Amino acid sequence: MNEKSYNELHQWTKQYIDDLCIVRNTRMPGKIPGTSYSWIFYLRRGLFNHQFLSAISQMFYYQVSKHLGHLNFQIAGLETASTPLLAGIPLIGRALGHDINAFSIRKERKQYGLRNWIEGLPNDLPVLLVDDLCNSSDSLYTARAICEQERIQCCDTCFVIVNKTNDEQNVTDKYMDTNIRIISLFNLSDFGLTN
Repeated sequence: MNEKSYNELHQWTKQYIDDLCIVRNTRMPGKIPGTSYSWIFYLRRGLFNHQFLSAISQMFYYQVSKHLGHLNFQIAGLETASTPLLAGIPLIGRALGHDINAFSIRKERKQYGLRNWIEGLPNDLPVLLVDDLCNSSDSLYTARAICEQERIQCCDTCFVIVNKTNDEQNVTDKYMDTNIRIISLFNLSDFGLTN
């Protein structure tokens, strides 16, 4: 993908998110009792759309290759927000000539059967964690902690669609160590939002 193609996909995806994946002007209960939100991202409206997921996956390869310079990793993420990414990125990768392994990390360990944390088959490559958002919950932190507990090595870079910060230079997640870099396609400023 060249820069022109990337920019066209980026603009189309930004418009899709702005039109369909941000709920605005609706009071919704906040995480903390007694608080509320006036806007919220709902990226699953896009992630279950094949055109949107394809665009995000193509931009993933462009940005990760640009920032890391290689694709020597596998991907994983905490269920359920990352699940479409974990399916779409490897499929688009195959079409682009890349072979990326993916697996999912459970939020809670099964209490029966195998009692597993991991769904899928990790390989020996380090894991690049993926998610739809960061700086809104501790999903990346939890996924990384479970990988470490399961003795699965993680990269010092993660990928998200939206970093919920207004600072374009903020490439971290408030729940993670500051040495963990975040590659994101968008931040709040792209959508005229503030924290």
